[in-house]
Amino acid sequence: MSVAFDVVFGMFVIAILALAVIAIRWGVRRDRLARARQAQLREAELRETQATPPKVTSPSPGPPPSEHGS
Repeated sequence: MSVAFDVVFGMFVIAILALAVIAIRWGVRRDRLARARQAQLREAELRETQATPPKVTSPSPGPPPSEHGS
């Protein structure tokens, strides 16, 4: 084998490894951002549901007791 091939092949291997590291770091960063955004949305939704009072509904159908004609 020639020295030139070894140098070019070595540079190729280094470039492929560098691209793999960059791609993995990019994917991990995007995943962390997406998880943080999802947690914020969940937390905001939880605060919103706790802030609104529950709707009071009558246990039986029909008008409330005060509207019954006696």
